Amino acid sequence: MKAPTSPEFEELAVEFGRRIVEAGLRGLVLRFGDETRIVGVADRMPPAATLEAPLEELHAVLRGSLTAEELRALRWIGNPEPYIALLASS
Repeated sequence: MKAPTSPEFEELAVEFGRRIVEAGLRGLVLRFGDETRIVGVADRMPPAATLEAPLEELHAVLRGSLTAEELRALRWIGNPEPYIALLASS
């Protein structure tokens, strides 16, 4: 079953993807339930990391509501530090 997302979530994901590309990072997979969003993919390079969390928590991540410590405590696959630096500065 597809998890419903809000237009705000989708806009925040697109904006974060733009920031990833501007920073010269590889993309990030956002995984919530059975759904995924891949943000920040440019030049056909595969994403470098995955962040798994409930949709509501990912929404808070993209809004910039979490501290760097809180971001590090989430379930990451791959190196989260470049993404945490971007998220904590939003």
